[in-house]
Amino acid sequence: MPRIELSAPVRVDGRPVSPQSAWLLLRLWVVATGADPHSPGWLRAAEVREHFARARSNPRMLVSRAFADFARWGIRVGWGTQVDRPLSMLSLAGRSRGPFWLAAGEAKRIRITLEGKGATAADVLQWLDLPRPVPADATPLADGPDAAYWHAWGGAKADMQRGRLMVAGGEGALGGYRKAQALAGDAYGAALALVQQAMVWRRAGNADAARAVLAELDAQWRDEQAPEHAWLGAMAAIVSAWCAYADRNILVARQILREASTDGRWALLFQHHPRVRCEASNLLALIHRAEALDDAAAPAERQQSAVRAVAHYRQALALACESELFDAAASTASNLGWSLWLFRRSGLVRGPTRNERPLRWIALADALTQQHGLGGGSWNTIYLLRMVRDGGPPDAHPELAAFRRWPVTSPAQVAREVKPMQFAHRGDTWLAIAGTQLAEVDAGRIQVDALQRANLLLEVAWYEAHQGDLARAAQAATRLRRRLRELMPVDREFFRAALRRLPELGKA
Repeated sequence: MPRIELSAPVRVDGRPVSPQSAWLLLRLWVVATGADPHSPGWLRAAEVREHFARARSNPRMLVSRAFADFARWGIRVGWGTQVDRPLSMLSLAGRSRGPFWLAAGEAKRIRITLEGKGATAADVLQWLDLPRPVPADATPLADGPDAAYWHAWGGAKADMQRGRLMVAGGEGALGGYRKAQALAGDAYGAALALVQQAMVWRRAGNADAARAVLAELDAQWRDEQAPEHAWLGAMAAIVSAWCAYADRNILVARQILREASTDGRWALLFQHHPRVRCEASNLLALIHRAEALDDAAAPAERQQSAVRAVAHYRQALALACESELFDAAASTASNLGWSLWLFRRSGLVRGPTRNERPLRWIALADALTQQHGLGGGSWNTIYLLRMVRDGGPPDAHPELAAFRRWPVTSPAQVAREVKPMQFAHRGDTWLAIAGTQLAEVDAGRIQVDALQRANLLLEVAWYEAHQGDLARAAQAATRLRRRLRELMPVDREFFRAALRRLPELGKA
């Protein structure tokens, strides 16, 4: 039966021990005994890293040394989210990533003393420098954010829905959420503003900036502080997974989502919280779509991934509409239409049934945008422009006459197919629509990331060439080539290949 003496120097069974190992063991005891009512049932590795941030020891070495001490003291400690799994079956790989927990019955075996007398839970919390639990009937630490905070937050949300992500002078959604953070009167208000800032950066396509905000959030917020607001941690995990997806690291994105959805703090949120479910379904759909379009995968696996992607998009769309998250609904409908088109071109889905007509989902996205005064981004227009030309001729540098004969679905044909919905684009031709959208982007009235801008330039170049104006097509192609350095390598190759499928444009 291990005995821990808290008075300095801290000792186990009468022998001085590493303070780091003692801290970790006592923190695990607090979790196991319920002395901290806000504990999720285990100790996160992030809390260990934060507590020993100034220590010279590498966190991984610190954990390894602590587990060696636990074994010497005869105390069984587990790691990972599968708390019911026998310790002998836990893989040592990734042990330092946690979370950590005492095996069943271990907390009762540990005897803790202070100057030789039995120590109380309050003594242990004080030794750990943790706050004492607040009684259930106690007054909250703060009354919550005031009116000025919610005014700034509401304005930022409106800017985000209109697509005004970042505007000079600290305006726009990002500036508004930063203003709200500065006005926050408590940790929850600050955390809520930080989650929204990460979402802004995600929408802007800047994964590095989103990660920086998540790091700030992790340093300031613990779901244990307010379990009723644990959805903030779940949303942060989803944004983190999105960052991995944006870096084309599909396996890591899937792993982050899997771990988050089984985390004791968030598991029920991934099952019942509308926004968490919607965001998770959207990202899962993207992951399955990427797997379906992987030419290296087996055909049966690709087809299964395509089916799952469509199912997740449909679920995300239903959740968004049920929760009146119409910006999310519009984005999901757009992605559903685009995915169906991609899958059909790849032979992964049958069709078209009425429910599987890609253009109808693109039209729905446009209609939702107009109905609810939404804005921002050009993906839906890009998808429409790409789909009506069916991608274009596959040959490299086709003759101009043959290129111009390539069939393109007319705006009138599209209008008939998508009834009763209507597109609100300005322009009678696809070239006019593409040109108008690019002009709006160039003027800063529509904010897009580098990938969307590159796609718009490609569409303008394609439709200019299809109209026979090679000079203007060459101008757009030149602008596109100059922007390739802003993109990831895989995207650069996509656009180089797409430009090769245009007629010869001369020295563009």
